[in-house]
Amino acid sequence: MKLSPEHIDQLYTFTRQHFVEWYDLQTELVDHLANDIEHIWEENPKLTFDQAKNKAFKKFGIFGFSDVIEKKKKTLYKYYWKMVWKIFKDYFKLPKIILTMLITLVIFTIINAFNSKVTFIYIYLALHFILILGFLGNEQILINKKNNITGKKWMFDNIITSMGGIGFLMYMPLQVVSRFSNINWSLQNQIIVSTILALFSILSYILIKVIPKKMTERMTSLYPEYKLYRKA
Repeated sequence: MKLSPEHIDQLYTFTRQHFVEWYDLQTELVDHLANDIEHIWEENPKLTFDQAKNKAFKKFGIFGFSDVIEKKKKTLYKYYWKMVWKIFKDYFKLPKIILTMLITLVIFTIINAFNSKVTFIYIYLALHFILILGFLGNEQILINKKNNITGKKWMFDNIITSMGGIGFLMYMPLQVVSRFSNINWSLQNQIIVSTILALFSILSYILIKVIPKKMTERMTSLYPEYKLYRKA
């Protein structure tokens, strides 16, 4: 016995009632529940849909879908940073390593021209934070458009707007300032700081420009409707 479209709609409603608010995860759970219900019906076709559904749901344990939600988040974060690391490593290989060296050279030249090296670092970090906040603001606008158009939330959106967990990214540059604010700005130290800031620039670019595009391509391959609101 196969599930009807009405049954599928009821399963989507069921997942929402159990605090699964993200459409991509809802879809995975609905597919899982639907398969289980069909297997249950094969063994006991006399059961009603609700009886079979509740029996399938019991397999998730006393915490229901909460464990699945946490596992999915961890999987997506792992996928996100695996992708970031893969792209980031390319900047240490030809031909992108040339770009990495060029960015480092430009930053080194600017630092060398500043009388107050720390002032430059503060200006640099301020500009990066503005870019990051602008990115997050733009992503939130897209998400709001999506919510208005489709009424669906996506867990992938949470990963993108958090930039895979932005806390360390905001903290790391402050460590650069605190560690190098009182050092002797020798040639060697200027090169070290220039390299750190160059790598931070590359990482910021990857998180802001490259990864959202890659993630969108990934989501669109799974859910074609996902890309519609990002063009709105």
